Amino acid sequence: MSDAKFAWRLEAPASNSALAYSRLRQAILSGQFQPGQRVTETGVAALLGVSRTPVREAFTRLTMDGLLRSSDGYGVEVVDPRGELADIYLLREMAEGCAARLAASRATPEEIDAIVALATATSETMAKDLPERVRLNEQFHLTIAAAAHAPRVERMVNDYRSLFVTEERLEQATVSETERLLGDHRRIALAIKSRDPDAAETAMRDHLRQFFAAEP
Repeated sequence: MSDAKFAWRLEAPASNSALAYSRLRQAILSGQFQPGQRVTETGVAALLGVSRTPVREAFTRLTMDGLLRSSDGYGVEVVDPRGELADIYLLREMAEGCAARLAASRATPEEIDAIVALATATSETMAKDLPERVRLNEQFHLTIAAAAHAPRVERMVNDYRSLFVTEERLEQATVSETERLLGDHRRIALAIKSRDPDAAETAMRDHLRQFFAAEP
């Protein structure tokens, strides 16, 4: 793992625990820590430039996320989340389908405008601008989750959304697949704008199911 590719030092001591969790989660999901790799509080604390306490707290959270597990001997072991890929997609489909249903009933006019604007922006983004497509895709789904006004559902969406939607995955999509996924966003947004919970949930579940089916 190259330090040049990953900025380990933390900038805000007051939030070291949250930042340690965020950096470690990113490192695992991006493959900078490999499945099966053993990591220790001491080693990670040295990388981050913090004490072991925030790292210990981050390890606890990541273990609850299913991204770390206890290892024989010392430290903890990195878990490959793709081992539970099918289960995670089912959970995502359930959580995000519920979020879309609730958003259709509970979203404010301003939130609906934001959802529609994000669907439009996504469809207008250049295909080769992968970082922007990833950002807009993520923002679209998280805005719907927030518009559900259901904290437990929103937490579930946040827990599972970031696992597999990456630049690499979007880059692998065919032209027809990309067009279909963008069309899904427009259908989801329209259903929410129309205050149609059934259509919103169905469109979201279909969207995620097709994305899962196309997973390489």
